[in-house]
Amino acid sequence: MRAMSLSNIFHRAFRTVVWLGALLLLLGNTHGAWASAAKGADDGRKILVVYTTEDGTINESVRILDLLLGHFTRNVVFKSDEAVESEDLRGISHLVYYGAVPRALPQQAAQLMSAYRGPFLAAGDNVGQLGERFSFVSVEQKVTIHKITKQNASMYDLLDQTYPIAQIALRRGEAILQAWKGEQAYPLLSVDGNSYYFSAVNLDAPFLYYLGEGLYPFFGERPSAGRPAYIRLEDVHPQSDPELLKAAGEVLEEKGIPYMIALIPVYTNPVTHEQLRLKDTPKLLGVLKELQKRGASIILHGYTHQYRHSETGEGFEFWDVENNTPIMDEPDREVTVRHRHDFPSKEAYESYMEKNRQFNEAYTRQRLESGIKELTELGLYPLGFEAPHYTMSQEGYRVAAEYFQYVFGQVQLGDRDWQRMSTAPYVTAPAFLHGMTLLPETIGYYDPASPSVTADTARKVRQMQFVSGGIMGMFYHPYLGADHLKEFLASVESVPGLEWIDLKRLEHKPSERFLAVDRTNTPLVLTDAVGPLPKLEDMGVSQKILWGIAAVVALAVTAFLIYTLRIRMSLRKQLFEERSIHG
Repeated sequence: MRAMSLSNIFHRAFRTVVWLGALLLLLGNTHGAWASAAKGADDGRKILVVYTTEDGTINESVRILDLLLGHFTRNVVFKSDEAVESEDLRGISHLVYYGAVPRALPQQAAQLMSAYRGPFLAAGDNVGQLGERFSFVSVEQKVTIHKITKQNASMYDLLDQTYPIAQIALRRGEAILQAWKGEQAYPLLSVDGNSYYFSAVNLDAPFLYYLGEGLYPFFGERPSAGRPAYIRLEDVHPQSDPELLKAAGEVLEEKGIPYMIALIPVYTNPVTHEQLRLKDTPKLLGVLKELQKRGASIILHGYTHQYRHSETGEGFEFWDVENNTPIMDEPDREVTVRHRHDFPSKEAYESYMEKNRQFNEAYTRQRLESGIKELTELGLYPLGFEAPHYTMSQEGYRVAAEYFQYVFGQVQLGDRDWQRMSTAPYVTAPAFLHGMTLLPETIGYYDPASPSVTADTARKVRQMQFVSGGIMGMFYHPYLGADHLKEFLASVESVPGLEWIDLKRLEHKPSERFLAVDRTNTPLVLTDAVGPLPKLEDMGVSQKILWGIAAVVALAVTAFLIYTLRIRMSLRKQLFEERSIHG
């Protein structure tokens, strides 16, 4: 028998290691159900949302619904109760109705929804007009509540104030979520068969978390066992201290926590209006490039993070906060906001609004492209976007989606008031973000002015633990120092099953517009440095499983090498003995 050469043995062993390593990498890059928002429109779900609002338009509460539903599918259509037609219900898998105001529904809308037999969720007012299937609830009056519990009452969430909901009595079915006033429980989310009713009109936090929890059974989906989390180092710009940034990055690296750096390429002095660029700060630039090389992900946090005469990091950039309107003119010009009654005709007003929209689009595009170009020419690759102060017009989101796949923090819900913004309890891709995936900020930030920052953070962490698969999204200002960062992280690290999101490991398909701006052809480089191994107690369930698999693979490969070497030595000994006998 011809003996296998030693080089062949090692070659086969090496290929085995490579194959198993690739498998581990694939497993390591596979995120839990929290990433279901990354699914395309081919997930089989098609949702129709019918809404009743004061003026018949999509308001901020309807956009909160969009935020929640975007976790489960990207295929959502919104229609007012006046506009819904029979064609809209054809082929849908789920129907959602939201009554923001009490009103008699149009006859056609009531009949169409009453005839629908698939999964149906109603929220807010007017549930009594939706047909026999919702006769399992009897709406009586309003009641103020202070606590929410899940069905088995093992988990609860205490509210920071009392809130009104509809007091209902169940004729049949069961309550998935209970609201409490004193010792008396009232159904908040009820179900009978495939009919669901959420008895609160208010969809702002904290109710968006409760409705978000209730959408899992509505869609027949089980949430991820893990708990996703991410952290950003916030407001880094050319005036930032490179040593403090480096120290913050090293704390996270030592803990095995991937992180993002929210970067502003240009600092503008509010007094002299002089600008300082990253290329003029070689030490900071060197730290940023080293942190990126060692695993940090860069996200664009505006171009200058200011508008008019504000300071970088303090001002707004994509919203005119003085007039509380989308940006409609250059920062050095006075703006007079005009309304419909200021114009002689509807056509004249619409022409004025279209002119403003076009300016807003051009302004947003120029700022985004300037930021992308400035960073990529320095070897810094922005993998996502965060609007300064989370403020941006709806047109701005449409433009941003042409360059970025991921957006961070909170989102502005409309163009009426910048302060009407919201987050989501989980990763989501709502329709109004035009294909961008939101990684929400839910925990907030370390506030040194707070007398109880640890308690504040712990309270938010408990609230997010109430939501199955709720994301722990947070940010930290590195100028506060490394010690406060450790304190901030301690409130989160104890959460079971924590899975830190590595932005570099998510799917990235840079748009043609992004690549047109990035003329350096900068490659999307994944982490090319091996950081310290995380401690066992810091690992999530999936991380422990992966490390267990890695250990088994390493032992198997080692045993294989020892076995093949022993075989080789035995064959050589046998061959030597045969030569001695025949020699």
